[in-house]
Amino acid sequence: MSSPKRTSQSGLYVLVSLFVVGLVAGLFAIAYAWRVRELRQTDSTSTAAAISQSIQQLDATQTAFAIAAVLTSTPIPSHTPLPPTLTYTPSSTPTVTLTGTQTPTLTATSTNTFTPTFTFTATYTPSNTATPTVTPSPSLTPSITPTLIQPSLAPTSVEGVNPSGEDDTLTVLLIGSDKRPNDPAYRTDVLVIVLVNKTKGTVNMLSLPRDLYVYIPDYGYDRINTASLHGDLMDYEGGGPALLEATIQYNLGITIDRYAKVNFTGFESIIDTLDGIDMVVDCQLQDYRLKADDLNPNLPANWILVTLNPGLHHMNGSTALWYARSRVTTSDFDRNRRHQMLLRAMWEQFSAKNLWGSIPDLWSEFQDTIETDLSLPEILSLVSIGVNLDPRMIESHYISRNDVTDFTTNQGAMVLKMRPAAIQQVVQEFLTPPTQNRLFNENPDIEIVNASGIEGMDVVAQQRLAWEGLVATINAEPVEETVEQSTIYDFTGDTKGSSVDVLVRAMGLQNSDVTVKPDPNRAVDYRIVLGQAYYPCTGLPQVE
Repeated sequence: MSSPKRTSQSGLYVLVSLFVVGLVAGLFAIAYAWRVRELRQTDSTSTAAAISQSIQQLDATQTAFAIAAVLTSTPIPSHTPLPPTLTYTPSSTPTVTLTGTQTPTLTATSTNTFTPTFTFTATYTPSNTATPTVTPSPSLTPSITPTLIQPSLAPTSVEGVNPSGEDDTLTVLLIGSDKRPNDPAYRTDVLVIVLVNKTKGTVNMLSLPRDLYVYIPDYGYDRINTASLHGDLMDYEGGGPALLEATIQYNLGITIDRYAKVNFTGFESIIDTLDGIDMVVDCQLQDYRLKADDLNPNLPANWILVTLNPGLHHMNGSTALWYARSRVTTSDFDRNRRHQMLLRAMWEQFSAKNLWGSIPDLWSEFQDTIETDLSLPEILSLVSIGVNLDPRMIESHYISRNDVTDFTTNQGAMVLKMRPAAIQQVVQEFLTPPTQNRLFNENPDIEIVNASGIEGMDVVAQQRLAWEGLVATINAEPVEETVEQSTIYDFTGDTKGSSVDVLVRAMGLQNSDVTVKPDPNRAVDYRIVLGQAYYPCTGLPQVE
């Protein structure tokens, strides 16, 4: 079962200004070097052993560089010696508390019925007609002996697909890299494909898991987040991004027109330049972080366990980066979802500060930060689309847990193997313009009343519905008393083909929580009254 379509709020308007989207998307990457630092080891021997397990499929050349880079870095503390009595209030955010609520595991359901005419033929069974090519991995220094790539017969590539028939479209690959200066080893842990339909004025996004096990042309099977590195090492024509684009074309059938690649350097300063962002947190997040950015990370006493509860939080650059990078208590699937939520929050702030006219200045300022084959005229040509974009015309798509299976390679690496039929449906939904979505055509009027007694929960519910393609308004009138259970009031009386099923699922409720009160003179079609028991993390299709 593939992931359903989800539409973001108006904060994603400027996603179509792909320069800034590419800039910030890549800054959400979980740096490979940071992954090693999160091992919290303090001696070189145990660090090297942990690195060996972490990088798994790097060849000898890449492994040597990775280990050398880490063993010369500064170790950071273990979690265990942290004092149990520390408390912490993040700067520019609500007070956090230590709680233990766990995020539930839920399954996505699909509402899309669009069926393109292309044939999807992905397979992991090698083709007998292919000729293997043995290619040495080049050494970055004369002292390291190149390692021959193991021969691998190439599978049948996926037939190329046309996103939208005769429509004028632009497909851009946003790449988030953990590459650091003078460090040859890197991964591309954030991969988001953005499809802009200039004819219909729509934007679709598709996030790819970093551990997706794919066939890399001219190389063999490996994680998708290693394709760019392999392209650089083998001097692939066009470099790493070109091989990554070819890998996506080969395995998914999606042709990439342009790319934008950045690392996380400068992410905090961008957020701080925006005076922070208002972030809607729908699932509790718990992880360690420094009590202050200027503290010594080598001292265990400087670390604290922070819990971010559901609600509306104002985040500075440091907190936003911590929120984007964390996966200790969640998963890569949930992290991909948070990346797009952060994008939305950044764009809401971008729009609120009316920075449209600053795009040329931003382009000049970040020339050293972003690597892209997009031109400034191309970016500026998309601004008018973003300004006039209906929030329901922007959709987010993901490859979810249900679309893949766990797989262990011969080298012992844990990867994600695609389910061909499920991936086909994900691609179909990604290529479907939002105008073909039934919920868009139905366009119900929805009102949210916050009777939970928890400030900001109405905003959280509003955003949750936005991912389902539903636009809701918030009733700001004071509520006389709180209620325990949430209720959906249906004033249409038309249960057949209505949006009530989507509302029930999105709000994590049951059919018994729906009260039908047909009213021909109704001001709204549905009213959702939030109770104290409302937990927004319930019903999320992308949480593992």
